[in-house]
Amino acid sequence: MAKKTFEEAMERLKIIVNEMESEETGLDASVKLYKEGVELAVFCKKQLDNAKKAVSLLHEKTDGSFSKSEFEVNDNDIL
Repeated sequence: MAKKTFEEAMERLKIIVNEMESEETGLDASVKLYKEGVELAVFCKKQLDNAKKAVSLLHEKTDGSFSKSEFEVNDNDIL
C-alpha cells in the first residue's frame, strides 16, 4: 500500500464499500477489494491508536496548577 494519510485511507474505504455493494462487482474483484479494505482498516486503526497516545488532557487543580492525564475514549463515544 502506498503511503496514505488517514483521511485518504478513509475515503478509499468509502469507495471500496460502494464498489462492493454494487451488483456489478464480480467475486474476484470483491475479494481484492475486501483485502485492500482490511489493510486500510488496519492502517486506520494504527493511526487512531497513535493519535490517542499523543493526546492528553490538562486538568486544572484547585491551587491553579495543572496536571496531565491520558485522554480516554469509551466504546460508546465511537460512531
